[in-house]
Amino acid sequence: MRKALIGIFVACLSGGVAIAQEEAPAQTLITNVQIFDGVNEKRMAGNVLVEGNLIKQISAQSISAPNATVVDGGGGTLMPGLIEAHAHLALHGDLFQTRNDLNWMYVGAKSGAEATHMLMRGFTTARDAGGPVNGLRKVIDAGHVVGPRIYAAGPPVSQTGGHFDIRGLNEPNYYFLGIPDAKQFMEWGYLADGVAEVQKATREVFRKGSSHVKIMAGGGVATVYDPLDGLQFTPEEIRAIVVEAEKVGSYAMAHIYTPEAITIALEAGVKSIDHGMLIDDKTMKLLKKKDAFLVPSLAVGLFTPEELAFAWPTPETKAKGARIIAGMENEVMLAKKYKVKIGFGTDFFGPTNAAFAMQALEFKARAKYFTPVEILRQVTSTNAAIVAMSGPMMNPYLDGPLGVIREGAYADILIVNGNPLDDVEILGDAKKNIPLIMKDGVIYKNTL
Repeated sequence: MRKALIGIFVACLSGGVAIAQEEAPAQTLITNVQIFDGVNEKRMAGNVLVEGNLIKQISAQSISAPNATVVDGGGGTLMPGLIEAHAHLALHGDLFQTRNDLNWMYVGAKSGAEATHMLMRGFTTARDAGGPVNGLRKVIDAGHVVGPRIYAAGPPVSQTGGHFDIRGLNEPNYYFLGIPDAKQFMEWGYLADGVAEVQKATREVFRKGSSHVKIMAGGGVATVYDPLDGLQFTPEEIRAIVVEAEKVGSYAMAHIYTPEAITIALEAGVKSIDHGMLIDDKTMKLLKKKDAFLVPSLAVGLFTPEELAFAWPTPETKAKGARIIAGMENEVMLAKKYKVKIGFGTDFFGPTNAAFAMQALEFKARAKYFTPVEILRQVTSTNAAIVAMSGPMMNPYLDGPLGVIREGAYADILIVNGNPLDDVEILGDAKKNIPLIMKDGVIYKNTL
């Protein structure tokens, strides 16, 4: 006892105050699985050792880890967690309801619930495409709410009269009145006109902790007062937004549909073209040349505009929706022709869990046009490349890469019953076909 006390005393004198050795990170050993790594078409039979929140070892041979919790994968497919590239976790009605009618606490509570549902569908990461979700990201990361990692665009930047100017006709323009717009204060979106204003708005977006910035660069479907073919923002305004994003090492994504609007955005340096259903051959060729990503949302094509009335409630929005549904097949054919980089995004939101759960239908919609391995890459490694464009300053998740099963990567892992490389649509029924969901090294579901 006396020797032990002397040892502690000597350690303190020498500056070594660590009386108790730091606990080793927890280990989980997953055995008996067929591994899809997020890139290669062939699976590999093997075992995966997770330590802390990272993948420590992958081997076709048995792995020695005597202190690990062992999970027998039962011969299922082990693959990266799914990544959603166009989510709207804060939108719980049509755009006018969300911004004007819903109580703030209601939106916060329901956003947390929908985040949990999304994780239980196998989506361990979501790029949110606009809305007040930076707070949601923080509570998830702190462990208060169960949900995916979130790369948040924060408040979208829209021009007056643009896609996210969702005031009613009788609601004044607060700028002219010289008073603040409470809805901008609550981070639903920023209205900005002119280079100086869009610079200020973009700087504010990143000050809020957003990973990237969302530009409303053309007309939209879910809003009534902006024509689908309308150009929104000038080339100078869009370039100013892009420059502000580049100054913090990040990028701009753009809500956009038409060839002329897409061309302006690409020439200004936008790196993610979201939707794009009315694109033409010349513009798709430019998208390839600029090495940008295309993120279409194809599952809406499984429905009629009337069936999507929860998001498109008026005759005007339904008519615009019919146009984009009609343009989807041409968009996909052109994207395949020029071999552009295609992300997996869904854009579903609405008043009920069922509206958000339509996210799972994107696998069925894409299976009409792409092979299973193409879709699996889109929803894992390609989407990981998209979110990584946030750069080291604005990316909240820098411990390792996402979207791959690789030593040193984040331990965001699914085990799937069956082989999604043969039938990717099995991922659309997570309750039945995804018995294990791990995010950041923590198992949130295990029914093996």
